[in-house]
Amino acid sequence: MAGLRQPIETMVNCNNRLVDEAARWVREYFHKMTGAACFFHNYQHTWDTVVAGSEIAEGMQISADGFETVVIACWFHDIEWFQSSENHEFRSAQTAANFLEEYGVKKRKISAVKDCILATKVPPKPITLLEKIICDADVSHLGMGNYYEKNLLLRQELEINLGKTYSDAEWLTMNRDFFRGHRYFTSYARKMYNEQKSRNLKTILDLLGKNEVVSPDCGQIGWT
Repeated sequence: MAGLRQPIETMVNCNNRLVDEAARWVREYFHKMTGAACFFHNYQHTWDTVVAGSEIAEGMQISADGFETVVIACWFHDIEWFQSSENHEFRSAQTAANFLEEYGVKKRKISAVKDCILATKVPPKPITLLEKIICDADVSHLGMGNYYEKNLLLRQELEINLGKTYSDAEWLTMNRDFFRGHRYFTSYARKMYNEQKSRNLKTILDLLGKNEVVSPDCGQIGWT
């Protein structure tokens, strides 16, 4: 993947039949599950992870085979969240394996895809470079300008599915702790996301430092 940087659409739609079939399968699955209460772990998040994973993989100059592996893993990594968030990585990995077996993919490749998906379980403990890439892609939103929008969707999803209402202070504290415990594993992700990630954390700390925390979905709070 070394050489000139490719447009992101070219990287995601890489004229790879297996990747294209994986994308089609996942797209159709999400279409069937539109009634599920997945405001964050939905097709948009999957697409965002595929885009980020493709970009990080290209930035880390991995092989074509490795690129195929990590992109397929990105497509399937949250596919079983609809059924239950608990241990969904294990079920998602098996769903990916079932798909790949139908296409006669070798066991080595299937194992690599499964390992990538399993590596995203929190707290992530990736070993290989491919596993590090998908882990970084999965939480790339931490270092993006639209982090707060994504964060609100996650809050809504968890409150509905867990039946718990978080106070603003509780939610911001959870996010602060998550930020402080998180690090990007690849040098490319650190270069791409750390600066904005620091700004996002600063906003969380500023909000927590106020005597009165303004609800995130009520008016302007200076999130930049």
